[in-house]
Amino acid sequence: MELNFMSENNSQKMQDIIRCLTNLLSIPSGSIPLSRRLGLDWANLSKIPQDMENDIATNIVGKVDEFEPRVSVSEVTFSYDEDGMATANILLEEGDEFGD
Repeated sequence: MELNFMSENNSQKMQDIIRCLTNLLSIPSGSIPLSRRLGLDWANLSKIPQDMENDIATNIVGKVDEFEPRVSVSEVTFSYDEDGMATANILLEEGDEFGD
């Protein structure tokens, strides 16, 4: 699964946040010793598309809320290429701590 982050703000700070989120969400959950909460649960990837989309979107929103207070997720949608590869399109909004 690929991740596609979108934001109306294209500042350097937002690009840094997107880099951090890409790293966070690319890790299989539970694979980092002493930081088991990092990452997404990859077991969801083998579910049927409707269940996978719901579980992955919920997981993404939760991880962003927990680890990146500078932004929030306003929407997660999914698109598929001709081979069935899923892309999570994640729309970010600036959070209360963005300007700090």
